Amino acid sequence: MVVLLPGLASLLLAANAAAMPRGLNHGQSAKRGVRAPAHRYIPSNNHVSRDTGAVFHIWNGGGWILPVLIGGQQVFLNIDTGSSDLWTASTLMPTDQQSTVTRGSVYNPTNSSTSQEVEGYTFGLAYVDGSGASGPVYRDTVNIGGAIIPDFPLGVCDDLKYGPGSDGTRDTAGPVGLGFGEMNSIRPNPQCTFMECLEPYVPEPIFGTAFKLNNTGFINFGYSDSEAYSGSITEVPAANTSSGNEGQWMSLGVRFGSGGDVFDAEPLDMDFDTGTASLSVSSDIAAAYWALVEGADDSDGYWQYPCGTELPDLDFLFSDVTSGPTTVTIPGQNLKNGDATSGMCSTWMNVVDGRGNAGVPFYITKYIIWNQAKPSMSFADQVN
Repeated sequence: MVVLLPGLASLLLAANAAAMPRGLNHGQSAKRGVRAPAHRYIPSNNHVSRDTGAVFHIWNGGGWILPVLIGGQQVFLNIDTGSSDLWTASTLMPTDQQSTVTRGSVYNPTNSSTSQEVEGYTFGLAYVDGSGASGPVYRDTVNIGGAIIPDFPLGVCDDLKYGPGSDGTRDTAGPVGLGFGEMNSIRPNPQCTFMECLEPYVPEPIFGTAFKLNNTGFINFGYSDSEAYSGSITEVPAANTSSGNEGQWMSLGVRFGSGGDVFDAEPLDMDFDTGTASLSVSSDIAAAYWALVEGADDSDGYWQYPCGTELPDLDFLFSDVTSGPTTVTIPGQNLKNGDATSGMCSTWMNVVDGRGNAGVPFYITKYIIWNQAKPSMSFADQVN
């Protein structure tokens, strides 16, 4: 989740003339979808080519990261449906800031034959943890697992900040923001996100995710993969235009339950933000769920349960469904944090005030189709 830096937000103009990068046109004839196989860990000699890519999970970062080619240079970026900028750490930053990026390299625009600074344009983001990034805007060719956009408008960081609770390092050089363009921070005119810029090149304005914790997951761009899921599929509207939720992948009024019973708790608006690790719910929903687990306790301020316990499944009950069942269930084992068999164990369920978030426990067993045109999200059980 991000907010625009106040000083930059004041520069917003109504015009959208610069919203599409040069070279994009709706008469493009060669449209194709792109599937990128995923790996939890990437061998050092694994390079992104036109036909293959890689997406893998990092527990300490709470999300999924992938190698991206920008002007032919490989950087590692995290997949973030909760933001709308593709930005990268760069050689424009002071040397001591560059060294805080612990995985891979940073982008050097002077080493790219296809890079061009967009004069008068900047980006600036402040994250909820107190960190932030800002700098100029460049256009360059971006390749994610074969999904290639020429002249893509990206943020090139020249000033990287860390929040007060951070250790002062980053696992990635930046994010691939896959939210909606309303949240894009480039000024004076917001630009299209990676998926929005990609739309003229692919059959459908969608991307699909099958995030896993092993080496068999993937993200695909431009099509849904019917072989990636089984059983019924539930489609829900994405409330990306409702007040306060602009640009977000969100479902309003979600209720929760288990085993067919509905919890006596207020419905919760839920973000589907792949940049956030925990399943975040209200205290009432958490209390109702953990009441089903003998020995569960929150006396330390967060829920724990006796290790080795078989946790009950958790039902998401969607109030607004376009098609399919209204209930989507995740296995209780997805909430386990670790595999200890004795003592008390922590979980991937977090208690929050306000909006919730589906988090890693939801994503790792669901194939999700993110449709930007409707907009909507569709959920089904992953194959294998």
